[in-house]
Order: sequence, then C-alpha cells, then structure tokens
Amino acid sequence: MLRFLILTAALAAVSSAQIRPLHTRDLTRLSQVQVAAQLKKSDIIFIPIGAVETNGTQPSGRDHTWPLAYAMTMAEETGGLFLPGLVWSYPGTTTIAPSTIYLSPQSGTAFLKELAHSLLKQGFRRQVYLSASHGPAPLTGGTLAREFFEETFVPILYINMDTYLPRLELPPADRSKTLYGAHAITGRLEDLPLKGDYGDAESHAAAPVPPNTGLTTLGKLGFAGSLTLGSWVADVMAHGGGAEGLPTTAAERAEWGRQGAAQLQAIVKKMRLPEAMEALRQHDRYTQEIIVPKFRGRLPAPR
Repeated sequence: MLRFLILTAALAAVSSAQIRPLHTRDLTRLSQVQVAAQLKKSDIIFIPIGAVETNGTQPSGRDHTWPLAYAMTMAEETGGLFLPGLVWSYPGTTTIAPSTIYLSPQSGTAFLKELAHSLLKQGFRRQVYLSASHGPAPLTGGTLAREFFEETFVPILYINMDTYLPRLELPPADRSKTLYGAHAITGRLEDLPLKGDYGDAESHAAAPVPPNTGLTTLGKLGFAGSLTLGSWVADVMAHGGGAEGLPTTAAERAEWGRQGAAQLQAIVKKMRLPEAMEALRQHDRYTQEIIVPKFRGRLPAPR
C-alpha cells in the first residue's frame, strides 16, 4: 500500500510539472527544461549559413539575415527549433573589403560539422542547413551535408535557396520584397538604408576601376562564378547594392518589411516542409535498416 501511495504521488508530481511554453524557437534563448521538452515533440532544427561581407550601402550581414529569416519561418512551419548558425562563412570575391570577415570554406565546414555532431548527440537527428543570396555557400554547406553523412550514416539536409527558389516558378512580384521581409522577421529592418542616407560619392567607387577583361570574357563564355573560378572584386563597392530603389521614409521601409515577410512566409508554405521532414525521417530509417546492414563492409568507418 505504501509503495502504491509513493508511486501515485510521483505520478501526480510528474503530471503537474510546469514547463514554460515556448516564447521563441531560438534554441539559444530557451531553457534546458524547454529544450528537453521540445525534443520529445520534434527532432528538427534549422541552421542558417551566411556571410559578413561588403554589400555596398546595404548591411554587411545581409547574406546571413536572409537565411536566418528562412530558418525562423521554417521552424514555425514544422514545429522545430533554429540556431543562429554560421554568421561569417567563406565570403568569396569580397575578401578585399574592410567590412568583410574572412573564413575559409574548410574552416566553416569544420565548425558546422562539430556543431552537427553535437546536435545529433543532443537528439536533433533531422538537421537542415540553409543559405540564401550567397554564391559560395555550397562550398561549405554542400560539403558539410555529404561529409557528415559519410561519418555518421545520418542524412542531414542542405538547402540552397538560390537554386531552390526557381523550382517554385514565382513571378518576380511574389519575391520582390523578401530582403526587407527577412530583416523585419529578424528585427533588423532599420539596418536597411533609406534614400538619402548615403550620397552619390559614397555609393560608387571612389576612383575609376580598370576593367578585368579576362574575367569579363570568362564570364561571357560561362566560365566564372564562386564555384568555378577564383577571383576578387576590384573595388569595395563592386559587390552588393547601391542607393537605387530604396524606400524614401521609415514608414515606407516598414511597409516593405511587412510585404516582404508575407512573401517569405508564403514561399516557405510552398516548400511543403512538413512533408519534406517526414520524407527525411523515412530516408534515414531506410538508410539504417536497408543500406547500412547490406553494405556495412564497404561503407566508410563511422566517426
């Protein structure tokens, strides 16, 4: 009878346990109790891969803000969590600028791989890494996805939004304000300049830049790009946006942010991510139950 009463009291204590509801899906802002409870519901986590580099008069963190906003929206759509991820991945052509943070592709991959191993041990088996508006990102993200699979036999997903978005066949008007939407979703809208914040001289090269005729010809022939050819821009203002097409007032910028957030959220809806996450689970199960037992002697040694 005493054991029954003790067990009953213990069960009552468990059932009455109080856990604060998720106030965010950012793992770094959640308590241990919240994360542990979330893992009982979902093992999905989204990690953006970005860069800090010159974008002319646009914010230098633009190429991290974009995928971060997608990660935040995707976490809401699937019931998962997200992390800030890799803020400063390999910048590519803009290494010459003082606002550019340089990290080699190998360094970025190594960092994210350690993160991926940690997340797997913590219970996050379905990991999704993503980039947007950053050409060299596949050097880091694509390598990560493949090497991690070879080391663990666990498939993780890398989404390059630059190559994925054309699949949706969206008219330009349906994605025209996503830059502003991304900054609104992440709370960084004021980072985007207004018309008149910079003068004409500050928006263009300070002096004439000699043309790189070789690179121009290679581009016309289809032999250029971050994944194809090594190159650097010849001026710190040669990459990113200038002062054209900017909102004229803070109110207009806020409205563009509202429109862009709706566009970005609609894009994520069209990606059918809940279905994709279930398919990722099924692919993982097939790998563990069919592929690994059948070919274990030929597969790389797991880490």
